[in-house]
Amino acid sequence: MASMLEQLVAFAATSLVVIVVPGPDMMLTLRNAARGGRAGALWTAAGIMTGLAVLGTAAALGITALLTASPALFQIVRVAGGIYLVYLGVQALRAYLRARREHRTPGVSVAAAAIVRPGSGGIARSTCFRQGLLSNLLNPKVAAFYLSLFPQFDLSPLAPFAQHIALAATFWVLCLVWYAGLITVITRLAPRLQSPAFARRTEGLAGTAMMGLGALVLTGSA
Repeated sequence: MASMLEQLVAFAATSLVVIVVPGPDMMLTLRNAARGGRAGALWTAAGIMTGLAVLGTAAALGITALLTASPALFQIVRVAGGIYLVYLGVQALRAYLRARREHRTPGVSVAAAAIVRPGSGGIARSTCFRQGLLSNLLNPKVAAFYLSLFPQFDLSPLAPFAQHIALAATFWVLCLVWYAGLITVITRLAPRLQSPAFARRTEGLAGTAMMGLGALVLTGSA
């Protein structure tokens, strides 16, 4: 039987594959970075990390098992999550189209400039945090991931509850490192992010991606 350390390393390797694949959380972080700069990305990531902590604790306590055990409840959360992603995508596309229209019109308004200029007050920190939190909590795939992956790794002699906490904490720390690296890159690219043209393109791409991901969630394809 593999040692506990070997099991943790295997879990970490599996988790990293899941973490680095672009998904709703990453798209949302990039979108808010384009609107609010480093602070926008930081507060979005804080919301995401809070959501992961809540779901990881719920998985250890067995609460998320109720979600996957009830098809009706799972569908409700899935539909809510899909609708929220589509809503965020529509918001981003509307901001992109509005900014593009204002860009083509002489005398850009202050409101339009705020939409496309990071750090100009285009998005509140509380909004970034809330969006990151809800994007994570309303994604039933995160709960399903915990429940499907945790039983595959045996951290004996730890008790089952302690094992789940250890695995959830490991996943959380890996996500923290990933988002810290992402925010570092965003900070280094600050001059480019401050370009209104770059921010507009990011809004458009992120909006399209989030709408697509939301549609996949709603149809059960993701």
